[in-house]
Amino acid sequence: MKRFASYRVFIVSFVLMIIGVLFQSLLLSGHIPFLHLSLRSHTTAATIQRQILNVRDQGSTLQERFHRPTFETGIVFPQWGTTAYSDSDANWRIGLSDIQKQTAAQWIEIPVNLYQASVYSTQVTTANFTPTPQAFAAGIRSAHAMHYHVFVVPFVSANGILTWSGSIQFASQQETQAWFDSYWQAYEPFVQAAAQAQAEQLAIGTEFDKLQMVAPFFWNQLIDRIRSIFHGKLTYDINWSSLYSSLPTWLNNPHLSAIGVSVYVPLADTPQRLNPATLPRLWKENISVVLDSLAKQTGKPVLVSEIGYRDSAYALYRPWQRDAQAQAEPPDPNMQAAAYNAALVNVLADSHITGIFFWAWSVPLFEPNWKPAAKVLHKWYTSPQA
Repeated sequence: MKRFASYRVFIVSFVLMIIGVLFQSLLLSGHIPFLHLSLRSHTTAATIQRQILNVRDQGSTLQERFHRPTFETGIVFPQWGTTAYSDSDANWRIGLSDIQKQTAAQWIEIPVNLYQASVYSTQVTTANFTPTPQAFAAGIRSAHAMHYHVFVVPFVSANGILTWSGSIQFASQQETQAWFDSYWQAYEPFVQAAAQAQAEQLAIGTEFDKLQMVAPFFWNQLIDRIRSIFHGKLTYDINWSSLYSSLPTWLNNPHLSAIGVSVYVPLADTPQRLNPATLPRLWKENISVVLDSLAKQTGKPVLVSEIGYRDSAYALYRPWQRDAQAQAEPPDPNMQAAAYNAALVNVLADSHITGIFFWAWSVPLFEPNWKPAAKVLHKWYTSPQA
């Protein structure tokens, strides 16, 4: 009996040893039936722990990479025509894809182009270059589908010798009120469309140099009208020339979350090619200083709502220029890229500035498409400072 008991102990031990070896083999391979049933995967507890640690590491990396996660890395992408931005606008679809691949921009600025017969007319209307509200809303939705945030900006142009919105002015309060009423009537359908398509940000106006100095009542009334429909972030986008004179008091309106600026400040007084190495310092001394002053005066962050540089050796001379003289300038994509770099070096390091939008994708003289400027954008828009 003792011999039989010993034999039985030997058999049981041998079987347990075999089971142990098999279990260890299964454990190492990950193919354990009850784990498969309970976890619906072949993931071991150790693997799960490693995955959790990896996610934590990725989170730390993302925090380091985007220590300003709300900074608006943007491109202005204008389209013209009644079907602009719609699903039938192939340029819009292709451009959104190209911008994403070439620049990694996270924001798209969508202009709405309005019109008046002269800078003295009180009637603001749409024109044949204005998208329909339906096409406009479709454009917002398609941008969102590609994970962009959307900034809506109205542009008003006039017919005649003076075409810029900054020249619009009136001689009486009655004419001023008539203009604001007409402007709201023209812009309201697009504000409605922006609200319904859930655009994240909208400008109440752009570069009304003379008109912005009228009685604050008119602007506060406009802000209230827009705010009753659109509940995202609101800006007013002034022209850079306004930075050197008294600011209107209505910019302190609490519904304005930021003050936008079209930054076309020249860094050269004559048509000349500047040394690219000097541009970041020149930008800081001549542009950063006035933008920071604006932020301190208004108590609001500053948004570079539009900035552009030509593909030109003279990119820093009258950077707003797009006429025949500018077209005759010698092309210089490296100077354009250096100008982009100088702007980004400064704004990304400036806590007063909340975003930047470059004019403009696919617009001749200014477009960065497939050029060194696009590579500069991609570098900074994916950098730890963005």
